[in-house]
Amino acid sequence: MESAGPPSSAPEHDARRVPELRPPAAAVRATGKGWGAHAGLLLIAAALGLAVAAVLWLPTLVAPPEVHTTAAPAAPSRPATGDPSASRATAAAEDSRRLAEQKLQHYLKRRAELELLQAETWAEREMAVAAETVRTGDRLFAERRFDVAGTRYAEAASNLETLATTRPERLARALDEARSALDGDDGDLAAHHFAYALLIEPGLEEAEAGLARAEARAAVLERMNAGQLAELAEELDAAETAYRAAHDLDPDYARAADAATRIASLREEREFGTAMSATLAALDAGRLDAAQGHLETAARLRPADKAVTDARRRLAERRRSGELVRLRAAAEKQAAAEAWEEAGRLYRAALKIDPAAGFATAGVARAERRQRLIARIDHYLADPTRLHAPEPLAEAGRLLEEAAVSTDAEPGLAAKRARLAGHVQAASTPRAVTLRSDGLTEVTLYHVGRFDRFVEQRLQLLPGRYTVHGARPGYRDVRVSFTITADGTPAPVDVRCTEAL
Repeated sequence: MESAGPPSSAPEHDARRVPELRPPAAAVRATGKGWGAHAGLLLIAAALGLAVAAVLWLPTLVAPPEVHTTAAPAAPSRPATGDPSASRATAAAEDSRRLAEQKLQHYLKRRAELELLQAETWAEREMAVAAETVRTGDRLFAERRFDVAGTRYAEAASNLETLATTRPERLARALDEARSALDGDDGDLAAHHFAYALLIEPGLEEAEAGLARAEARAAVLERMNAGQLAELAEELDAAETAYRAAHDLDPDYARAADAATRIASLREEREFGTAMSATLAALDAGRLDAAQGHLETAARLRPADKAVTDARRRLAERRRSGELVRLRAAAEKQAAAEAWEEAGRLYRAALKIDPAAGFATAGVARAERRQRLIARIDHYLADPTRLHAPEPLAEAGRLLEEAAVSTDAEPGLAAKRARLAGHVQAASTPRAVTLRSDGLTEVTLYHVGRFDRFVEQRLQLLPGRYTVHGARPGYRDVRVSFTITADGTPAPVDVRCTEAL
Protein backbone atom coordinates (compact mmCIF):
# COMPACT_ATOMS: atom_id res chain seq x y z
CA MET A 1 0.00 0.00 0.00
CA GLU A 2 1.45 3.37 -0.99
CA SER A 3 1.94 6.21 1.47
CA ALA A 4 0.44 9.69 1.31
CA GLY A 5 3.26 11.05 3.45
CA PRO A 6 7.00 11.65 2.71
CA PRO A 7 8.68 9.93 -0.30
CA SER A 8 9.27 6.21 0.03
CA SER A 9 12.97 6.76 -0.66
CA ALA A 10 13.53 8.03 2.91
CA PRO A 11 16.44 6.35 4.81
CA GLU A 12 15.79 3.34 7.03
CA HIS A 13 14.47 4.36 10.45
CA ASP A 14 16.05 3.36 13.73
CA ALA A 15 13.22 1.89 15.78
CA ARG A 16 14.65 3.40 18.94
CA ARG A 17 13.97 6.91 17.61
CA VAL A 18 10.27 6.26 16.97
CA PRO A 19 8.21 7.92 19.70
CA GLU A 20 5.48 5.87 21.32
CA LEU A 21 2.29 6.27 19.30
CA ARG A 22 -0.97 7.14 21.00
CA PRO A 23 -4.49 7.76 19.67
CA PRO A 24 -4.99 11.42 18.73
CA ALA A 25 -8.08 11.48 20.90
CA ALA A 26 -5.77 11.00 23.88
CA ALA A 27 -3.85 14.17 22.98
CA VAL A 28 -7.13 16.01 22.53
CA ARG A 29 -8.31 14.96 25.93
CA ALA A 30 -4.97 15.98 27.47
CA THR A 31 -5.15 19.52 26.14
CA GLY A 32 -8.88 20.03 26.73
CA LYS A 33 -9.50 20.74 23.02
CA GLY A 34 -11.42 18.84 20.28
CA TRP A 35 -14.19 16.35 20.79
CA GLY A 36 -14.09 16.13 24.55
CA ALA A 37 -13.33 13.37 26.98
CA HIS A 38 -15.51 10.67 25.30
CA ALA A 39 -14.79 11.41 21.65
CA GLY A 40 -13.13 8.03 21.06
CA LEU A 41 -16.00 6.08 22.57
CA LEU A 42 -18.51 8.07 20.53
CA LEU A 43 -16.63 7.31 17.32
CA ILE A 44 -16.50 3.61 18.05
CA ALA A 45 -20.19 3.60 18.99
CA ALA A 46 -21.01 5.45 15.77
CA ALA A 47 -18.99 2.94 13.77
CA LEU A 48 -20.75 -0.01 15.38
CA GLY A 49 -24.11 1.68 14.79
CA LEU A 50 -23.14 2.12 11.16
CA ALA A 51 -22.28 -1.58 10.97
CA VAL A 52 -25.66 -2.59 12.40
CA ALA A 53 -27.38 -0.20 10.02
CA ALA A 54 -25.50 -1.72 7.14
CA VAL A 55 -26.62 -5.17 8.20
CA LEU A 56 -30.23 -4.00 8.32
CA TRP A 57 -29.93 -1.95 5.13
CA LEU A 58 -28.00 -4.23 2.86
CA PRO A 59 -30.73 -6.90 2.58
CA THR A 60 -33.06 -4.24 1.16
CA LEU A 61 -30.58 -3.83 -1.64
CA VAL A 62 -30.80 -7.47 -2.55
CA ALA A 63 -33.27 -7.94 -5.44
CA PRO A 64 -35.83 -10.79 -5.16
CA PRO A 65 -35.09 -13.85 -7.35
CA GLU A 66 -36.36 -13.78 -10.92
CA VAL A 67 -39.36 -15.96 -11.86
CA HIS A 68 -38.45 -17.96 -14.92
CA THR A 69 -41.43 -18.92 -17.08
CA THR A 70 -41.79 -21.55 -19.77
CA ALA A 71 -44.50 -22.63 -22.12
CA ALA A 72 -46.03 -24.62 -19.35
CA PRO A 73 -48.47 -23.04 -17.03
CA ALA A 74 -47.23 -20.60 -14.63
CA ALA A 75 -45.26 -22.13 -11.83
CA PRO A 76 -44.98 -20.73 -8.39
CA SER A 77 -42.38 -17.89 -8.12
CA ARG A 78 -40.54 -19.67 -5.36
CA PRO A 79 -39.31 -23.22 -5.02
CA ALA A 80 -41.59 -25.49 -3.23
CA THR A 81 -40.81 -25.87 0.32
CA GLY A 82 -40.54 -29.50 -0.12
CA ASP A 83 -37.72 -29.20 -2.73
CA PRO A 84 -34.48 -30.15 -0.86
CA SER A 85 -32.09 -28.61 -3.45
CA ALA A 86 -33.89 -25.28 -3.38
CA SER A 87 -33.71 -25.17 0.40
CA ARG A 88 -30.01 -25.87 0.34
CA ALA A 89 -29.42 -23.08 -2.22
CA THR A 90 -31.42 -20.65 -0.15
CA ALA A 91 -29.49 -21.61 3.00
CA ALA A 92 -26.16 -21.26 1.22
CA ALA A 93 -27.10 -17.83 -0.08
CA GLU A 94 -28.17 -16.80 3.39
CA ASP A 95 -24.85 -17.99 4.81
CA SER A 96 -22.91 -16.07 2.14
CA ARG A 97 -24.93 -12.99 2.91
CA ARG A 98 -24.27 -13.22 6.63
CA LEU A 99 -20.57 -13.85 6.05
CA ALA A 100 -20.34 -10.79 3.77
CA GLU A 101 -22.13 -8.75 6.41
CA GLN A 102 -19.62 -9.91 9.04
CA LYS A 103 -16.72 -8.92 6.78
CA LEU A 104 -18.34 -5.56 6.27
CA GLN A 105 -18.66 -5.12 10.03
CA HIS A 106 -14.98 -5.99 10.41
CA TYR A 107 -14.09 -3.32 7.83
CA LEU A 108 -16.26 -0.73 9.55
CA LYS A 109 -14.58 -1.46 12.87
CA ARG A 110 -11.10 -1.07 11.32
CA ARG A 111 -12.17 2.16 9.67
CA ALA A 112 -13.55 3.58 12.93
CA GLU A 113 -10.27 2.79 14.65
CA LEU A 114 -8.29 4.56 11.93
CA GLU A 115 -10.64 7.52 11.93
CA LEU A 116 -9.97 7.80 15.66
CA LEU A 117 -6.29 8.04 14.68
CA GLN A 118 -7.20 10.74 12.10
CA ALA A 119 -5.95 8.57 9.28
CA GLU A 120 -7.90 10.70 6.77
CA THR A 121 -5.27 13.41 7.35
CA TRP A 122 -2.12 11.30 6.95
CA ALA A 123 -3.39 8.45 4.71
CA GLU A 124 -6.14 10.12 2.75
CA ARG A 125 -5.54 8.17 -0.48
CA GLU A 126 -5.36 4.77 1.25
CA MET A 127 -8.55 5.48 3.14
CA ALA A 128 -10.26 6.57 -0.11
CA VAL A 129 -9.12 3.41 -1.92
CA ALA A 130 -10.50 1.25 0.87
CA ALA A 131 -13.82 3.13 0.76
CA GLU A 132 -14.04 2.65 -3.02
CA THR A 133 -13.39 -1.08 -2.59
CA VAL A 134 -16.26 -1.26 -0.11
CA ARG A 135 -18.54 0.61 -2.48
CA THR A 136 -17.75 -2.02 -5.12
CA GLY A 137 -18.62 -4.66 -2.55
CA ASP A 138 -21.90 -2.89 -1.89
CA ARG A 139 -22.83 -3.04 -5.57
CA LEU A 140 -21.98 -6.74 -5.69
CA PHE A 141 -23.98 -7.30 -2.51
CA ALA A 142 -26.97 -5.58 -4.10
CA GLU A 143 -26.61 -7.99 -7.02
CA ARG A 144 -26.76 -10.87 -4.51
CA ARG A 145 -23.17 -11.77 -5.30
CA PHE A 146 -22.44 -12.22 -1.65
CA ASP A 147 -19.23 -14.20 -1.94
CA VAL A 148 -17.54 -11.63 -4.21
CA ALA A 149 -18.91 -8.77 -2.09
CA GLY A 150 -17.45 -10.39 1.02
CA THR A 151 -14.13 -10.71 -0.73
CA ARG A 152 -14.15 -6.97 -1.44
CA TYR A 153 -15.07 -6.19 2.17
CA ALA A 154 -12.30 -8.45 3.41
CA GLU A 155 -9.83 -6.84 0.98
CA ALA A 156 -10.74 -3.36 2.24
CA ALA A 157 -10.47 -4.45 5.89
CA SER A 158 -7.09 -6.09 5.21
CA ASN A 159 -5.81 -2.94 3.56
CA LEU A 160 -6.86 -0.88 6.58
CA GLU A 161 -5.17 -3.33 8.94
CA THR A 162 -1.98 -3.04 6.91
CA LEU A 163 -2.34 0.73 6.92
CA ALA A 164 -2.58 0.78 10.72
CA THR A 165 0.69 -1.14 11.00
CA THR A 166 2.48 1.48 8.86
CA ARG A 167 1.72 4.34 11.23
CA PRO A 168 4.93 4.01 13.34
CA GLU A 169 7.01 3.63 10.19
CA ARG A 170 5.39 6.67 8.59
CA LEU A 171 6.06 8.72 11.73
CA ALA A 172 9.67 7.57 11.90
CA ARG A 173 10.20 8.30 8.19
CA ALA A 174 8.63 11.74 8.51
CA LEU A 175 10.85 12.61 11.46
CA ASP A 176 13.97 11.34 9.69
CA GLU A 177 13.15 13.32 6.56
CA ALA A 178 12.41 16.40 8.68
CA ARG A 179 15.69 16.12 10.59
CA SER A 180 17.64 15.63 7.38
CA ALA A 181 15.99 18.64 5.76
CA LEU A 182 16.60 20.76 8.84
CA ASP A 183 20.27 19.72 8.90
CA GLY A 184 20.44 20.80 5.26
CA ASP A 185 18.90 24.20 6.08
CA ASP A 186 15.79 23.41 3.97
CA GLY A 187 13.25 24.94 6.30
CA ASP A 188 10.25 24.52 3.99
CA LEU A 189 10.85 20.81 3.45
CA ALA A 190 11.55 20.26 7.12
CA ALA A 191 8.36 22.10 8.05
CA HIS A 192 6.41 19.87 5.61
CA HIS A 193 7.71 16.67 7.20
CA PHE A 194 7.31 17.90 10.78
CA ALA A 195 3.73 18.96 9.98
CA TYR A 196 3.06 15.50 8.53
CA ALA A 197 4.49 13.92 11.69
CA LEU A 198 2.09 16.01 13.75
CA LEU A 199 -0.81 14.71 11.63
CA ILE A 200 0.24 11.18 12.57
CA GLU A 201 0.96 12.03 16.20
CA PRO A 202 -0.58 15.34 17.32
CA GLY A 203 1.21 17.00 20.23
CA LEU A 204 4.52 15.18 19.62
CA GLU A 205 7.08 17.46 21.32
CA GLU A 206 9.92 16.75 18.92
CA ALA A 207 7.73 17.50 15.93
CA GLU A 208 6.32 20.68 17.47
CA ALA A 209 9.80 21.94 18.39
CA GLY A 210 11.15 20.93 15.00
CA LEU A 211 8.32 22.70 13.19
CA ALA A 212 9.08 25.91 15.12
CA ARG A 213 12.76 25.60 14.21
CA ALA A 214 11.92 24.91 10.56
CA GLU A 215 9.63 27.93 10.34
CA ALA A 216 12.39 30.12 11.82
CA ARG A 217 15.12 28.73 9.57
CA ALA A 218 14.69 31.36 6.83
CA ALA A 219 15.18 34.18 9.33
CA VAL A 220 18.10 32.31 10.89
CA LEU A 221 19.82 31.93 7.52
CA GLU A 222 19.23 35.59 6.75
CA ARG A 223 21.10 36.59 9.89
CA MET A 224 23.81 34.02 9.24
CA ASN A 225 24.38 35.52 5.78
CA ALA A 226 24.54 39.01 7.30
CA GLY A 227 27.09 37.75 9.80
CA GLN A 228 29.23 36.21 7.04
CA LEU A 229 29.22 39.44 5.04
CA ALA A 230 30.21 41.43 8.10
CA GLU A 231 32.93 38.93 8.89
CA LEU A 232 34.36 39.21 5.36
CA ALA A 233 34.41 42.98 5.84
CA GLU A 234 36.22 42.41 9.16
CA GLU A 235 33.38 44.11 11.01
CA LEU A 236 33.61 41.71 13.90
CA ASP A 237 31.13 43.46 16.21
CA ALA A 238 28.43 43.42 13.53
CA ALA A 239 29.25 39.81 12.64
CA GLU A 240 28.97 38.65 16.22
CA THR A 241 25.69 40.54 16.66
CA ALA A 242 24.22 38.85 13.59
CA TYR A 243 25.36 35.40 14.67
CA ARG A 244 24.00 35.97 18.17
CA ALA A 245 20.66 37.01 16.67
CA ALA A 246 20.57 33.79 14.63
CA HIS A 247 21.32 31.79 17.75
CA ASP A 248 18.55 33.58 19.65
CA LEU A 249 16.06 32.58 16.95
CA ASP A 250 17.14 28.94 17.16
CA PRO A 251 19.27 28.11 20.23
CA ASP A 252 19.79 24.58 18.88
CA TYR A 253 21.31 25.80 15.60
CA ALA A 254 24.92 24.79 16.17
CA ARG A 255 26.33 26.77 13.24
CA ALA A 256 25.15 30.04 14.76
CA ALA A 257 26.60 29.23 18.18
CA ASP A 258 29.89 28.09 16.65
CA ALA A 259 30.13 31.19 14.46
CA ALA A 260 29.41 33.53 17.38
CA THR A 261 32.01 31.73 19.49
CA ARG A 262 34.55 31.88 16.66
CA ILE A 263 34.01 35.61 16.16
CA ALA A 264 34.24 36.27 19.89
CA SER A 265 37.49 34.31 20.00
CA LEU A 266 38.85 36.15 16.94
CA ARG A 267 37.92 39.50 18.38
CA GLU A 268 39.47 38.57 21.71
CA GLU A 269 42.64 37.47 19.91
CA ARG A 270 42.85 40.79 18.06
CA GLU A 271 42.16 42.81 21.18
CA PHE A 272 44.74 40.77 23.04
CA GLY A 273 47.32 41.29 20.31
CA THR A 274 46.66 45.02 20.23
CA ALA A 275 46.94 45.30 24.01
CA MET A 276 50.19 43.30 24.12
CA SER A 277 51.73 45.33 21.29
CA ALA A 278 50.85 48.54 23.14
CA THR A 279 52.30 47.08 26.34
CA LEU A 280 55.64 46.24 24.76
CA ALA A 281 55.86 49.58 22.96
CA ALA A 282 55.22 51.44 26.20
CA LEU A 283 57.83 49.31 27.99
CA ASP A 284 60.43 50.09 25.33
CA ALA A 285 59.62 53.80 25.62
CA GLY A 286 59.86 53.68 29.40
CA ARG A 287 56.20 54.68 29.85
CA LEU A 288 55.62 52.19 32.63
CA ASP A 289 52.21 53.45 33.77
CA ALA A 290 50.88 53.23 30.21
CA ALA A 291 52.40 49.75 29.89
CA GLN A 292 50.65 48.73 33.09
CA GLY A 293 47.28 49.87 31.74
CA HIS A 294 47.66 48.01 28.43
CA LEU A 295 48.88 44.91 30.25
CA GLU A 296 45.83 44.90 32.51
CA THR A 297 43.62 44.93 29.39
CA ALA A 298 45.51 41.95 27.95
CA ALA A 299 45.36 40.11 31.28
CA ARG A 300 41.58 40.48 31.47
CA LEU A 301 41.32 38.76 28.09
CA ARG A 302 43.87 35.99 28.70
CA PRO A 303 45.10 35.99 32.29
CA ALA A 304 47.08 32.74 31.97
CA ASP A 305 48.79 33.57 28.67
CA LYS A 306 52.59 33.22 28.72
CA ALA A 307 52.96 36.58 26.97
CA VAL A 308 51.12 38.24 29.86
CA THR A 309 53.37 36.50 32.39
CA ASP A 310 56.53 37.53 30.53
CA ALA A 311 55.32 41.12 30.16
CA ARG A 312 54.51 41.28 33.85
CA ARG A 313 58.00 40.10 34.67
CA ARG A 314 59.53 42.66 32.31
CA LEU A 315 57.37 45.43 33.72
CA ALA A 316 58.27 44.49 37.27
CA GLU A 317 61.96 44.48 36.31
CA ARG A 318 61.63 47.83 34.61
CA ARG A 319 59.80 49.25 37.60
CA ARG A 320 62.46 47.80 39.88
CA SER A 321 65.26 49.20 37.75
CA GLY A 322 63.46 52.50 37.39
CA GLU A 323 62.91 52.74 41.12
CA LEU A 324 66.57 52.00 41.76
CA VAL A 325 67.55 54.70 39.28
CA ARG A 326 65.16 57.12 40.94
CA LEU A 327 66.42 56.32 44.45
CA ARG A 328 70.04 56.57 43.34
CA ALA A 329 69.47 59.95 41.75
CA ALA A 330 67.55 61.22 44.77
CA ALA A 331 70.18 59.90 47.18
CA GLU A 332 73.02 61.46 45.23
CA LYS A 333 71.16 64.74 45.16
CA GLN A 334 70.80 64.64 48.93
CA ALA A 335 74.46 63.70 49.26
CA ALA A 336 75.45 66.63 47.09
CA ALA A 337 73.38 68.83 49.42
CA GLU A 338 75.22 67.16 52.35
CA ALA A 339 71.87 65.94 53.71
CA TRP A 340 73.47 62.72 54.77
CA GLU A 341 70.64 61.42 56.92
CA GLU A 342 68.14 61.62 54.03
CA ALA A 343 70.72 60.27 51.58
CA GLY A 344 71.27 57.28 53.84
CA ARG A 345 67.54 56.64 54.04
CA LEU A 346 67.28 56.62 50.24
CA TYR A 347 70.25 54.30 49.84
CA ARG A 348 68.75 51.88 52.37
CA ALA A 349 65.44 51.95 50.45
CA ALA A 350 67.38 50.95 47.33
CA LEU A 351 68.96 48.05 49.22
CA LYS A 352 65.50 46.76 50.11
CA ILE A 353 64.71 46.52 46.39
CA ASP A 354 68.09 45.04 45.46
CA PRO A 355 70.32 43.94 48.35
CA ALA A 356 73.16 43.51 45.85
CA ALA A 357 73.00 47.10 44.57
CA GLY A 358 76.62 48.23 44.96
CA PHE A 359 75.91 51.94 44.70
CA ALA A 360 73.46 51.67 47.58
CA THR A 361 75.88 49.70 49.76
CA ALA A 362 78.67 52.24 49.17
CA GLY A 363 76.22 55.10 49.57
CA VAL A 364 75.00 53.90 52.97
CA ALA A 365 78.59 53.48 54.22
CA ARG A 366 79.58 56.94 53.00
CA ALA A 367 76.50 58.60 54.48
CA GLU A 368 77.07 56.96 57.85
CA ARG A 369 80.75 57.96 57.88
CA ARG A 370 79.88 61.55 57.05
CA GLN A 371 77.19 61.64 59.72
CA ARG A 372 79.63 60.38 62.35
CA LEU A 373 82.37 62.81 61.19
CA ILE A 374 80.09 65.82 61.19
CA ALA A 375 78.65 64.86 64.56
CA ARG A 376 82.17 64.76 66.12
CA ILE A 377 83.18 68.05 64.49
CA ASP A 378 79.95 69.68 65.70
CA HIS A 379 80.71 68.33 69.15
CA TYR A 380 83.91 70.40 69.31
CA LEU A 381 82.50 73.36 67.46
CA ALA A 382 79.71 73.58 70.01
CA ASP A 383 82.28 73.94 72.80
CA PRO A 384 85.82 74.64 71.63
CA THR A 385 87.12 74.44 75.21
CA ARG A 386 86.81 70.71 74.85
CA LEU A 387 90.01 70.96 72.79
CA HIS A 388 91.99 72.19 75.82
CA ALA A 389 92.90 68.64 76.71
CA PRO A 390 95.50 66.58 74.89
CA GLU A 391 93.25 63.67 73.91
CA PRO A 392 90.38 65.75 72.45
CA LEU A 393 92.93 67.93 70.70
CA ALA A 394 94.54 64.86 69.17
CA GLU A 395 91.13 63.53 68.07
CA ALA A 396 90.34 66.90 66.50
CA GLY A 397 93.56 66.62 64.50
CA ARG A 398 92.42 63.22 63.19
CA LEU A 399 89.02 64.68 62.33
CA LEU A 400 90.71 67.39 60.33
CA GLU A 401 92.57 64.76 58.33
CA GLU A 402 89.36 62.77 57.72
CA ALA A 403 87.48 65.87 56.71
CA ALA A 404 90.08 66.90 54.13
CA VAL A 405 87.71 67.24 51.13
CA SER A 406 87.28 69.62 48.27
CA THR A 407 85.37 72.68 49.23
CA ASP A 408 83.54 72.38 45.91
CA ALA A 409 82.44 68.79 46.64
CA GLU A 410 81.27 69.38 50.22
CA PRO A 411 81.32 73.06 51.04
CA GLY A 412 79.42 72.58 54.28
CA LEU A 413 81.90 70.04 55.61
CA ALA A 414 84.79 72.16 54.39
CA ALA A 415 83.43 75.13 56.33
CA LYS A 416 83.08 73.06 59.48
CA ARG A 417 86.58 71.71 59.02
CA ALA A 418 87.96 75.22 58.62
CA ARG A 419 86.29 76.33 61.85
CA LEU A 420 87.56 73.26 63.66
CA ALA A 421 91.04 73.86 62.27
CA GLY A 422 90.95 77.38 63.67
CA HIS A 423 89.96 76.09 67.09
CA VAL A 424 92.67 73.45 66.93
CA GLN A 425 95.21 76.06 65.93
CA ALA A 426 94.15 78.30 68.78
CA ALA A 427 94.16 75.42 71.23
CA SER A 428 97.66 74.49 70.06
CA THR A 429 99.14 78.00 70.43
CA PRO A 430 100.73 78.76 73.89
CA ARG A 431 99.78 81.89 75.73
CA ALA A 432 102.01 83.95 78.02
CA VAL A 433 101.09 83.54 81.65
CA THR A 434 102.65 85.31 84.66
CA LEU A 435 102.88 83.52 88.01
CA ARG A 436 103.66 85.66 91.09
CA SER A 437 104.71 84.53 94.55
CA ASP A 438 106.58 85.75 97.69
CA GLY A 439 109.86 83.95 97.12
CA LEU A 440 109.08 81.78 100.16
CA THR A 441 106.36 79.50 98.76
CA GLU A 442 107.18 76.40 96.76
CA VAL A 443 104.98 76.45 93.67
CA THR A 444 103.85 73.41 91.65
CA LEU A 445 101.84 73.76 88.43
CA TYR A 446 99.99 70.49 87.86
CA HIS A 447 100.82 68.74 84.58
CA VAL A 448 103.63 71.27 84.01
CA GLY A 449 106.15 71.01 86.84
CA ARG A 450 107.57 72.35 90.15
CA PHE A 451 109.30 75.65 90.27
CA ASP A 452 111.97 77.06 92.54
CA ARG A 453 110.84 79.78 94.85
CA PHE A 454 110.25 82.88 92.91
CA VAL A 455 108.66 86.23 93.01
CA GLU A 456 107.56 86.24 89.37
CA GLN A 457 107.65 83.52 86.76
CA ARG A 458 106.71 83.87 83.09
CA LEU A 459 105.40 80.77 81.29
CA GLN A 460 104.05 79.82 77.85
CA LEU A 461 100.98 77.64 78.39
CA LEU A 462 98.46 76.17 75.99
CA PRO A 463 94.89 77.30 76.48
CA GLY A 464 93.11 75.29 79.07
CA ARG A 465 92.32 75.04 82.78
CA TYR A 466 95.20 74.78 85.13
CA THR A 467 95.69 74.28 88.87
CA VAL A 468 98.74 75.61 90.80
CA HIS A 469 99.69 74.45 94.31
CA GLY A 470 101.66 76.44 96.89
CA ALA A 471 103.38 75.04 100.01
CA ARG A 472 105.42 76.70 102.87
CA PRO A 473 106.52 75.20 106.13
CA GLY A 474 104.39 76.46 109.00
CA TYR A 475 101.72 77.75 106.71
CA ARG A 476 98.54 76.33 105.24
CA ASP A 477 98.88 75.12 101.58
CA VAL A 478 97.05 77.03 98.92
CA ARG A 479 95.52 75.89 95.62
CA VAL A 480 94.66 78.25 92.78
CA SER A 481 92.85 77.33 89.52
CA PHE A 482 92.85 79.47 86.42
CA THR A 483 91.86 79.22 82.78
CA ILE A 484 93.79 80.27 79.71
CA THR A 485 91.62 81.06 76.75
CA ALA A 486 92.66 80.98 73.14
CA ASP A 487 91.60 84.49 72.40
CA GLY A 488 92.75 86.55 75.34
CA THR A 489 95.66 87.43 77.67
CA PRO A 490 95.29 85.83 81.09
CA ALA A 491 95.71 87.94 84.21
CA PRO A 492 98.75 87.24 86.48
CA VAL A 493 98.22 84.33 88.87
CA ASP A 494 99.34 84.92 92.49
CA VAL A 495 100.37 81.88 94.52
CA ARG A 496 101.64 82.33 98.13
CA CYS A 497 101.01 80.83 101.54
CA THR A 498 100.06 83.51 104.03
CA GLU A 499 98.03 81.67 106.71
CA ALA A 500 100.32 80.54 109.53
CA LEU A 501 99.49 77.26 111.31
